[in-house]
Amino acid sequence: MRKITKAFSAREIEQRVAALAAEIRDDAGDAPPFLLGILKGASCFLPDLLRRIPGEAGYGFIDVVRGIGDTDTAAALEITYLSWIDIRDRNVYVVKDVVTTGVIETYLMTQLRQKQPSTLKLVALLDRPDARTIDLTVDFRAFEAGEGPYVGYGLELDGRCGNLPYIASVK
Repeated sequence: MRKITKAFSAREIEQRVAALAAEIRDDAGDAPPFLLGILKGASCFLPDLLRRIPGEAGYGFIDVVRGIGDTDTAAALEITYLSWIDIRDRNVYVVKDVVTTGVIETYLMTQLRQKQPSTLKLVALLDRPDARTIDLTVDFRAFEAGEGPYVGYGLELDGRCGNLPYIASVK
Protein backbone atom coordinates (compact mmCIF):
# COMPACT_ATOMS: atom_id res chain seq x y z
CA MET A 1 0.00 0.00 0.00
CA ARG A 2 1.26 3.47 -0.85
CA LYS A 3 1.70 6.15 1.78
CA ILE A 4 0.35 9.64 1.04
CA THR A 5 2.09 12.51 2.83
CA LYS A 6 0.78 16.06 2.63
CA ALA A 7 3.36 18.29 0.94
CA PHE A 8 1.44 21.55 0.40
CA SER A 9 -1.80 22.43 2.23
CA ALA A 10 -4.90 23.88 0.59
CA ARG A 11 -4.14 27.20 2.32
CA GLU A 12 -0.54 27.22 1.04
CA ILE A 13 -1.80 26.52 -2.49
CA GLU A 14 -4.36 29.32 -2.26
CA GLN A 15 -1.73 31.80 -1.06
CA ARG A 16 0.81 30.84 -3.74
CA VAL A 17 -1.80 30.96 -6.52
CA ALA A 18 -2.78 34.49 -5.42
CA ALA A 19 0.88 35.54 -5.36
CA LEU A 20 1.50 34.01 -8.81
CA ALA A 21 -1.54 35.82 -10.21
CA ALA A 22 -0.13 39.13 -8.97
CA GLU A 23 3.31 38.31 -10.42
CA ILE A 24 1.79 37.46 -13.80
CA ARG A 25 -0.30 40.64 -13.81
CA ASP A 26 2.84 42.69 -13.04
CA ASP A 27 4.81 40.86 -15.73
CA ALA A 28 2.13 41.39 -18.39
CA GLY A 29 1.82 45.09 -17.63
CA ASP A 30 -1.20 46.72 -19.23
CA ALA A 31 -1.69 43.90 -21.74
CA PRO A 32 -4.11 41.11 -20.85
CA PRO A 33 -2.26 37.87 -20.07
CA PHE A 34 -3.37 34.74 -21.90
CA LEU A 35 -3.10 31.50 -19.90
CA LEU A 36 -2.61 28.40 -22.02
CA GLY A 37 -3.16 25.29 -19.91
CA ILE A 38 -1.74 21.88 -20.69
CA LEU A 39 -4.31 19.19 -20.04
CA LYS A 40 -5.05 17.34 -17.97
CA GLY A 41 -2.84 18.38 -15.08
CA ALA A 42 -3.46 22.14 -15.29
CA SER A 43 -7.24 21.75 -15.26
CA CYS A 44 -7.57 22.69 -11.56
CA PHE A 45 -4.61 25.08 -11.32
CA LEU A 46 -5.42 27.28 -14.34
CA PRO A 47 -8.99 28.29 -13.33
CA ASP A 48 -7.87 29.23 -9.82
CA LEU A 49 -4.96 31.25 -11.23
CA LEU A 50 -7.17 32.93 -13.85
CA ARG A 51 -9.76 34.05 -11.28
CA ARG A 52 -7.05 35.68 -9.14
CA ILE A 53 -5.47 37.77 -11.94
CA PRO A 54 -6.66 41.38 -11.63
CA GLY A 55 -8.10 42.94 -14.78
CA GLU A 56 -8.71 41.33 -18.13
CA ALA A 57 -7.19 37.91 -18.89
CA GLY A 58 -7.91 35.11 -21.35
CA TYR A 59 -7.33 31.38 -21.42
CA GLY A 60 -7.35 28.23 -23.49
CA PHE A 61 -6.29 24.62 -23.21
CA ILE A 62 -4.08 22.36 -25.29
CA ASP A 63 -3.41 18.67 -25.11
CA VAL A 64 0.06 17.30 -25.70
CA VAL A 65 0.16 13.80 -27.14
CA ARG A 66 3.32 12.07 -25.93
CA GLY A 67 5.39 9.32 -27.45
CA ILE A 68 5.29 5.78 -26.13
CA GLY A 69 7.48 5.14 -23.13
CA ASP A 70 8.32 6.78 -19.84
CA THR A 71 6.36 10.06 -19.70
CA ASP A 72 9.31 11.82 -18.05
CA THR A 73 11.54 11.22 -21.06
CA ALA A 74 9.15 10.66 -23.96
CA ALA A 75 9.11 13.32 -26.65
CA ALA A 76 5.88 15.13 -27.43
CA LEU A 77 4.57 14.23 -30.83
CA GLU A 78 1.52 16.41 -31.34
CA ILE A 79 -0.11 19.50 -29.85
CA THR A 80 -3.90 19.59 -30.05
CA TYR A 81 -5.69 22.93 -29.60
CA LEU A 82 -9.10 22.26 -28.11
CA SER A 83 -10.42 25.41 -29.76
CA TRP A 84 -8.91 27.73 -32.34
CA ILE A 85 -6.47 29.96 -30.47
CA ASP A 86 -4.53 32.79 -32.05
CA ILE A 87 -1.60 33.67 -29.78
CA ARG A 88 0.17 36.03 -32.19
CA ASP A 89 1.16 39.26 -30.42
CA ARG A 90 -0.27 38.07 -27.07
CA ASN A 91 1.41 37.67 -23.70
CA VAL A 92 1.15 33.90 -23.33
CA TYR A 93 1.72 32.02 -20.07
CA VAL A 94 1.88 28.25 -20.55
CA VAL A 95 0.43 26.64 -17.42
CA LYS A 96 1.72 23.16 -16.53
CA ASP A 97 1.12 20.92 -13.54
CA VAL A 98 4.59 19.44 -12.93
CA VAL A 99 7.80 20.30 -14.78
CA THR A 100 10.40 17.55 -14.43
CA THR A 101 12.94 16.78 -17.17
CA GLY A 102 11.94 19.74 -19.34
CA VAL A 103 11.82 17.69 -22.55
CA ILE A 104 8.10 18.09 -23.23
CA GLU A 105 8.08 21.74 -22.17
CA THR A 106 11.05 22.62 -24.39
CA TYR A 107 9.39 21.02 -27.40
CA LEU A 108 6.10 22.76 -26.63
CA MET A 109 7.69 26.20 -26.14
CA THR A 110 9.59 25.81 -29.42
CA GLN A 111 6.38 25.00 -31.28
CA LEU A 112 4.45 27.86 -29.65
CA ARG A 113 7.19 30.43 -30.46
CA GLN A 114 6.47 29.75 -34.14
CA LYS A 115 3.02 31.29 -33.57
CA GLN A 116 4.75 34.59 -32.70
CA PRO A 117 3.40 35.57 -29.29
CA SER A 118 4.65 38.87 -27.84
CA THR A 119 5.94 36.97 -24.83
CA LEU A 120 5.97 33.30 -23.94
CA LYS A 121 6.50 32.25 -20.33
CA LEU A 122 6.25 28.94 -18.47
CA VAL A 123 4.22 28.65 -15.26
CA ALA A 124 4.40 25.49 -13.11
CA LEU A 125 2.39 24.33 -10.16
CA LEU A 126 5.29 22.08 -9.14
CA ASP A 127 8.82 22.54 -10.42
CA ARG A 128 11.43 19.79 -10.09
CA PRO A 129 14.70 21.41 -11.25
CA ASP A 130 16.65 18.48 -9.78
CA ALA A 131 15.10 16.22 -12.45
CA ARG A 132 16.04 18.37 -15.49
CA THR A 133 17.82 16.62 -18.31
CA ILE A 134 17.95 19.73 -20.49
CA ASP A 135 18.38 23.44 -19.84
CA LEU A 136 14.95 24.93 -19.15
CA THR A 137 13.86 27.86 -17.02
CA VAL A 138 10.46 27.92 -15.37
CA ASP A 139 9.48 31.58 -15.30
CA PHE A 140 6.87 31.28 -12.54
CA ARG A 141 6.33 28.43 -10.10
CA ALA A 142 4.06 27.85 -7.18
CA PHE A 143 6.31 25.33 -5.44
CA GLU A 144 9.65 23.64 -5.86
CA ALA A 145 9.20 19.95 -5.22
CA GLY A 146 11.38 16.92 -4.66
CA GLU A 147 10.98 13.46 -6.10
CA GLY A 148 7.36 12.45 -6.69
CA PRO A 149 4.90 11.30 -7.68
CA TYR A 150 2.37 13.81 -6.35
CA VAL A 151 -1.41 13.72 -6.08
CA GLY A 152 -4.16 16.19 -5.26
CA TYR A 153 -5.29 19.54 -6.62
CA GLY A 154 -5.84 17.93 -10.03
CA LEU A 155 -2.74 15.74 -9.96
CA GLU A 156 -3.64 12.07 -10.28
CA LEU A 157 -1.85 8.78 -9.92
CA ASP A 158 -3.50 5.93 -11.81
CA GLY A 159 -6.62 8.10 -12.17
CA ARG A 160 -6.99 8.57 -8.43
CA CYS A 161 -6.65 11.22 -5.71
CA GLY A 162 -6.91 14.24 -8.03
CA ASN A 163 -9.77 15.55 -5.92
CA LEU A 164 -7.68 16.12 -2.78
CA PRO A 165 -7.71 19.83 -1.81
CA TYR A 166 -3.99 19.68 -1.00
CA ILE A 167 -0.92 18.29 -2.78
CA ALA A 168 0.66 15.15 -1.35
CA SER A 169 3.65 13.03 -2.20
CA VAL A 170 3.18 9.31 -2.69
CA LYS A 171 5.73 6.77 -1.49
